[in-house]
Amino acid sequence: MDFPELFEPDLWCPLGNHERRDLLASALLHALRGEPGVQDTRIEAGTVERPYDYTAVVETDVGNLKTPLWSDARAQIFCDPSIHAANRRQLAPGLDLQRAVERLRSRLNVRFTLETRGLTLTLQPEAGVERTWTAERARFRDRTAVTREDVIAKAGDVDLRDLLAHFYNGPSLRVEAEDGTAFLLPAASEEEGRLVTLCLACHKWTEGALRECASCGGPVETVLAARPARR
Repeated sequence: MDFPELFEPDLWCPLGNHERRDLLASALLHALRGEPGVQDTRIEAGTVERPYDYTAVVETDVGNLKTPLWSDARAQIFCDPSIHAANRRQLAPGLDLQRAVERLRSRLNVRFTLETRGLTLTLQPEAGVERTWTAERARFRDRTAVTREDVIAKAGDVDLRDLLAHFYNGPSLRVEAEDGTAFLLPAASEEEGRLVTLCLACHKWTEGALRECASCGGPVETVLAARPARR
């Protein structure tokens, strides 16, 4: 990707907001050149709760595709001169753009079939997982249904509650069995990103949520730094 401003803090940080958006939109369009249905790209603000985040938008022949691109938390770290330049480069917008491009590519040419039983489409939301959506209307049986099936190639010896939580995409639920056994099924996150722990003492960062700094043991703050694609 021949856009050095997206990887170097000294080149990116002096740019204004409009210049940054235009640069990201140009890089996104360049990366998706030749992909089916792509007509144009632009960068929009994030959600109402996260208005300073960046969202990548791809205009296609049938409508727009969106994916979270770069969070305001990462933007602040990337342009913070008190943080070591090598650490800042690991949060470069160009890296998140590359991840967004891969997510969008997987969504630009999803195949579907229209058969007697209904419409079926299959996609791969993550490595080793095949997801099938089926919308069917069986008038003879007076049945109309939309179903989703996730087939995991190698799940291993995983707890079924954890497996369900991984793929669940609704609000948080208290789930109870007939014998009174209960557990919490957490709400699905709409963010495509990772948690980053920031040390308030030494200004180093570590991916993941930690109780204290792994380097100096100082107090930390955990933020959502960017999204992995939610399944």
